[in-house]
Amino acid sequence: MKHAGKGAEAELLDCRFMGEPALCKRRVRKQYRLHALDYRLRSERTRKEARVLSAAKQNGVRCPLVKHVDETRKELFITKIEGELLRNSLSKDALAQAGQQLALLHETGIVHGDSTTSNFMVDRAGKVWLIDFGLADYSDALEEQATDLLLFKKSVSLPQFKDFMAGYAQENKKSGAVNKQVEEIEKRGRYVVRAMAK
Repeated sequence: MKHAGKGAEAELLDCRFMGEPALCKRRVRKQYRLHALDYRLRSERTRKEARVLSAAKQNGVRCPLVKHVDETRKELFITKIEGELLRNSLSKDALAQAGQQLALLHETGIVHGDSTTSNFMVDRAGKVWLIDFGLADYSDALEEQATDLLLFKKSVSLPQFKDFMAGYAQENKKSGAVNKQVEEIEKRGRYVVRAMAK
């Protein structure tokens, strides 16, 4: 297997699974954690990511397909999406598609947890995919959905966020309420900054 990337808690490896190109996401041991705790956390997070990905896929979200889970080695084998990160391809259409995919995820009752332009991919056909579900969780709380939107908002310009929200509104019936919650979180943030400055 060839090294393809590294995140906070896992490394990505290019590989083949059942003769087809795939990615292996391997959760590596953290030396600073007690061995028993580390083993349990890596097992739980690998299983959870597989479940969340499968649920999202079944509900129409464009995301990698889980091919295999190796709990002993803490490895998750998924389909490899050929393309480029959204951060390198911020067209109006791609941004709207990204909004649609995140809205579909929210409609499924899942929040992504790290929804920046680095966790969407534009494939060679121009379709946008959601990737890296390592921080995803089950929730339909407005606050958590709004946090996903705010993470994306912070990674683009205001006109680009508007393009993203146009796509989001097409797929999420609660988009107005979620957007209001984004504004509420931003107000709280401004209040905290002002309070700290006094």
